Amino acid sequence: MSTGPRPVRGMTRRAVLAALPAALRAQTPAKGQFLPVDWGRYPDPSTELEVLRLTDASYASHLPALPARAVTANSQQLLYVSTRTGSPQAHLLQLRDGRSRLLTAASALRPGAVSLTHDDRALLFFDVPALFLSPLSSLREQEIYRLRDGHAWSGGPVTSPDGLSFYFVETRDGSAELRRLRRPGGAVETIAAAEGLLLDPTPNPRRAMICWRTPDGGLWTATIDGSGPRRVETPPGRVLQAHWSPDGQALLYLLDPAEPGQLVSIREQQLDSRADALVAKTSQYAAFMPNANASVFLGSSRSKVNPSVLIMLRITRRELTLCDHNAADPAATAPVFAPNSQRIFFQSDRHGQPALYSMPVERLLEKTGT
Repeated sequence: MSTGPRPVRGMTRRAVLAALPAALRAQTPAKGQFLPVDWGRYPDPSTELEVLRLTDASYASHLPALPARAVTANSQQLLYVSTRTGSPQAHLLQLRDGRSRLLTAASALRPGAVSLTHDDRALLFFDVPALFLSPLSSLREQEIYRLRDGHAWSGGPVTSPDGLSFYFVETRDGSAELRRLRRPGGAVETIAAAEGLLLDPTPNPRRAMICWRTPDGGLWTATIDGSGPRRVETPPGRVLQAHWSPDGQALLYLLDPAEPGQLVSIREQQLDSRADALVAKTSQYAAFMPNANASVFLGSSRSKVNPSVLIMLRITRRELTLCDHNAADPAATAPVFAPNSQRIFFQSDRHGQPALYSMPVERLLEKTGT
């Protein structure tokens, strides 16, 4: 006796099968639609502080690759890429109520290839091979650049603080180029090139400069048109991550020392004098981020004994553990401060696929201006 599904009365088997794709499409959320809340709370096993899981670990969710803008200036919305609807798409999470707005219907969106524009009014994203600009008010996307023939996307987009330039990286035959797209005209130029990769291009918030890293642990700077490239002289070791100071006068960077047994440290180098100084030694950070005034650092430890997310007060160099991240790759946790320093975000695969997590820190840190 058959236990399979019975045919629908009045319809042939072929008609039923033909109707299935249309039914499935009807269940797929449309661009611009809000998706239901999908978060949960749990007490951290180590600190007993409450952690908010923003996305479910049954599908993959990723924060934008730094230094792309992920959190709006008012600290109320979070940009991320998720496979919740079946393929990688950009979403904007409302932090007040947990709903996520679907922003794209892309066919080849890369998880790290999204950013908010400088004024939070539009979304930048690579639906490879094209770069699109999509106003959040209408989501009527416009193609503003297409990768050159034979080239592949490697990083970006990143917006300049004034919104007049977008940066991204293209690769071909083992070489990389850092490209600058000028607005509003749309002219594109190469401002840096190297064998291998160019990582994390980061425009200076106050000066006409940009920095980037290389896979060998080097840190480089140049003017925004690519002139005057310089490898930053650091103590022996590898630069794991770098951020500009809020005033744009210095580089804050995470150094993994060449000497075995030494702790990963946060250092600062002044642009003009090139004076380089130790800020603090860390609990083996794999990734870090300063808050809006660089008075506090958020770090993700690669320690196997204590794989934690921590904050460090710069003035005292004192660390406070917030929670365990238990990520397979601590560097991929991508810890981020909200602009007002009242909330932190990170990603981890501790519960399955990569998911996004958040914790309030308003009882620990002073609010910063936006």
